[in-house]
Amino acid sequence: MRFNLMAAGLALLIVTACATHVQTTSGADYLARYDGSYTPAAGAAGSEVDARVRQIAAVEPDIRFPARIGLARIERGHLAAIPEREGEAWAALTQELDGLYGEFVPVSPLIAAMVAPENDKPRYSYTAADTIAEIRRGAARQHLDYVLAYEVSTNNRSKGSALSFADLTVIGMFVLPGRSVEAEAAASGILIDVRNGYPYATLTAFADKKGLSRTINSWQVRQDMMKDASAKAVLELAGELHGALEQLAVKAQSITPVSEKVAAGGS
Repeated sequence: MRFNLMAAGLALLIVTACATHVQTTSGADYLARYDGSYTPAAGAAGSEVDARVRQIAAVEPDIRFPARIGLARIERGHLAAIPEREGEAWAALTQELDGLYGEFVPVSPLIAAMVAPENDKPRYSYTAADTIAEIRRGAARQHLDYVLAYEVSTNNRSKGSALSFADLTVIGMFVLPGRSVEAEAAASGILIDVRNGYPYATLTAFADKKGLSRTINSWQVRQDMMKDASAKAVLELAGELHGALEQLAVKAQSITPVSEKVAAGGS
């Protein structure tokens, strides 16, 4: 019954505020603008930064469907297993799409640990970049094409701003900081290319749990309700991902696969 409710909720999203941004811009086109307008910065430090910026920008989108899309949950700054109720939200999305864009595969923390560098730093000192690198390594071993890295945060306030969701330490929020939201949970994610790190989409969704802080006094019941709110936020995030995949599928039709560009360049 709970799964059916999840599926129904996915079809009829009830969100207080959402934000989705899709990107498929070309690094080559971006860098081509340097030819006519680029002026090297003064000094060795400036030149080093300029070179690094060009290197970072030199990445191309390579979005194709069907694909193997990873789901990587971040908790307290680290890759974690997906809780059962959140798993039901992703299962609802899988059921609704019915293989349209491929398959969704949880990124395994164990597999990510198996392929960690021997000289890897302690996990307690991981930065956001370290966590994303860990996710990409694990996803690569699982032969995933793209991966959605996401975080979930709950909020006890009945009304506040997006900045009150302080647990979103790695992915962060993709809404205007001043936007007023009435929500008990938030989920935020980024869809990236496992192979080259290209960011295809950033997503944020909120779930409303009106009356929770006023009507629930039992600590245990409150924890259970907060888990429900988290699952609902993930359900809303799944809806945002659905929309992002629809947009990317349209844009993919006008993108030349990187493999074809390489072949054309070598001929």
